[in-house]
Amino acid sequence: MTDTQSATGNARNADASADIVVTANKREQSLKDVGMSISAVGGDQLRSQGITDVKDLVRVVPGLTFAVSQKGAPVYTIRGVGYYEESLAASPAVSVYVDQIGFSFPIEAKAAGLDLERVEVLKGPQGTLYGQSSTGGAINYIAARQTHDFAAGFTSSLERFGRFQFEGYASGPITDTLRTRIAVATEQFGAWQKSHTRKDKIGDADIFKARWLTDWTPTDRLTVQLNINGWSDRGDPNEAALLAVTPQTPSRVFPVELTQPIAPNRPGVADWSTDFPQRTKQDFWQAALHVDYDLTDDITLTSLSSYQNFRQHDARDTDGSTLSVFHVRVDGSINSYSQELRLAGRAFDRRLNWLVGGFYSHNRVNEVDTSRFDTNSSNPVFAGFGIGNLTGIGAKSLQHTETKAVFGNIDLDVTDQITLHGGARYTKTDIDFTGCTFGLDTVWPQGINILQSRLFPTGPRFPVEPLACAFVGAPDVTGLVRQELSEDNVSWRAGVDFKPVQGTLLYGSVSKGYKPGSFGTINASAVSQLAPVVQESVLAYELGFKTDLGMRAIDLTGAVFYYDYSNKQIRGRILDPNGVLGAIEALVNVPKSRVKGAELDLTIRPIDGLTLNGGAVYLDTKVTKDFANYDPFGAPVNYKGDPFPFTPKWTLRGAANYRFPIADGLDANLGGDVSYQSKSYSAFGLNPAVEIYPDSLFNIKSYALVNLQAGISSADGKWEVSIYGKNVFNKFYWTDVFRQIDNTSRHIAPPATYGVRVQFKFGS
Repeated sequence: MTDTQSATGNARNADASADIVVTANKREQSLKDVGMSISAVGGDQLRSQGITDVKDLVRVVPGLTFAVSQKGAPVYTIRGVGYYEESLAASPAVSVYVDQIGFSFPIEAKAAGLDLERVEVLKGPQGTLYGQSSTGGAINYIAARQTHDFAAGFTSSLERFGRFQFEGYASGPITDTLRTRIAVATEQFGAWQKSHTRKDKIGDADIFKARWLTDWTPTDRLTVQLNINGWSDRGDPNEAALLAVTPQTPSRVFPVELTQPIAPNRPGVADWSTDFPQRTKQDFWQAALHVDYDLTDDITLTSLSSYQNFRQHDARDTDGSTLSVFHVRVDGSINSYSQELRLAGRAFDRRLNWLVGGFYSHNRVNEVDTSRFDTNSSNPVFAGFGIGNLTGIGAKSLQHTETKAVFGNIDLDVTDQITLHGGARYTKTDIDFTGCTFGLDTVWPQGINILQSRLFPTGPRFPVEPLACAFVGAPDVTGLVRQELSEDNVSWRAGVDFKPVQGTLLYGSVSKGYKPGSFGTINASAVSQLAPVVQESVLAYELGFKTDLGMRAIDLTGAVFYYDYSNKQIRGRILDPNGVLGAIEALVNVPKSRVKGAELDLTIRPIDGLTLNGGAVYLDTKVTKDFANYDPFGAPVNYKGDPFPFTPKWTLRGAANYRFPIADGLDANLGGDVSYQSKSYSAFGLNPAVEIYPDSLFNIKSYALVNLQAGISSADGKWEVSIYGKNVFNKFYWTDVFRQIDNTSRHIAPPATYGVRVQFKFGS
């Protein structure tokens, strides 16, 4: 597979006879035979379009959206199902895998796109085979495999702002039974954000990625694959742009805050404080072992083992101004171990494919968040106590999560035209949480002790010293809170495929998936803020088709779907049970909501070398029952009728690519793509009838992006030189809006970027 090839109509290789192989069901199948909505994008196109990260997939996968939280954690959403939460230990709703082995948390997946054969994006709940953190779907990267003969190659680019990118690989045999492949990549320089109040810039990249793959096949029945990979990031954080000054407590606001200049509506313009460091320091490594042993010609035993280690020291200014309104540092670590063991086989003349297995994982996540707010209205919160201003607080947590699961799946060809599918997975999850809130100086514990003495005269008092843990709470509350969450569930899927004629597949499915509950790392003043959210579930119904209309030059696919969504997890607010602090931040469950949608994609190859494709996704999301909570400014509202945040109603994609000969052994390539998404919101609760500030403040406006490229290459594909442009019309747009204490800010996307890319391949 060489170019983008998709079940939902993404760009495709001009070779109309190419058969697309995917592993969505953890076995190789033709994409046209899988009764599921899947987008499969080839590694060559990913490289030619400069798609190096999960977030870049939104350019070629309809229905996938990306946002980044205030503290830098990535958030992926498919068909409106995602989890916008900034804690390191927040389990995702869309999971990322490399060669069927998952990353425990999205922040670990920065090198997933290195040296690929393809990527498969599976839409809808995938809990039966991919686990309970895939209620929205799963993104499965397939690494490029080792070659039987020596081969090597590289892709390098230099683009605007001086950003340099390089990716290279070398592959070949060591012995008759041992093959290896090494891949490395780096991205350097390219500061693209400018301050609008002074001569300063930020946004340099400094990331290194590496992967070493080794395949050992000592016998025809045994294959052992070792994957050792890692990455380090020393780049600059993505700074925010100030949208509005919205004081949390107007009576205590510092006058200088009201004079902060609002960022102009220009691409790449933001602002940040120079009083504190702005830096990213992240390191990750993984060792994964994949073993396949054919017990018989029809039964295979598979073992998947993985150990992951992540470390982070990240400091960023999230308020979008030069003042210290809200500066955040996140120090944390993740240690994860997982083991999957499964048997897969075929029976009844290979009409029945079956799979059974078990899964175990243990995650240890340690996180310490410190927040400085020297200049905001929370600073003098204890002013009436005569103990001074509060310069900042911190939150720390330690979470141990143990997951155990058993699962099974069958696919039965009842006839040559009808296939039945069924699967189920039982999962048990136990989480142990320890955490607290502490002060950066003595003001926090002093103030908490005063409040505690007034509310609970016989309650405990906390040490008055820097970094001391302290809460306002019941008499038996100590400084360090310990809680547990134990849950279980059964994910399942059933479906039927029907092939009425050659080249056409009709399918229907119903599935239920779960996302586990979790605790958040929150600057909590009351113990109740640390209560976990419970598991959420999605019951999904889908009808779809895949057809070539009897013509090999056409691929047309479509689907309609309905999701019944229970206990959707969000970061909202609760009312302080002590009656002192008002509406305070916490994780909450939205009891009932739903998603209705449809998607349609068309790929046409009218002449040799020319590929045209287009796709559209329509989503209608809504909270369907009364749910009393709060808007971003703390005003009480009813969420009923609200659409989901970060979920545009329309997502459109289109692309054209034309490769044609211009001389003996020389080809030219012209291409471009356009993507559009309609307006969406960054939060629940934007009811203009009761909100203090206009809902337009939290709008993510609609936008369209255009990317172009042109190049020349050898006819045998050994080399290519191209020029390209991303966001060529310099569209000003943003991916989120958020409120940090007294400021409402947003993350601005990069401006127009253009560059030159060179690709070479050596050997076979």
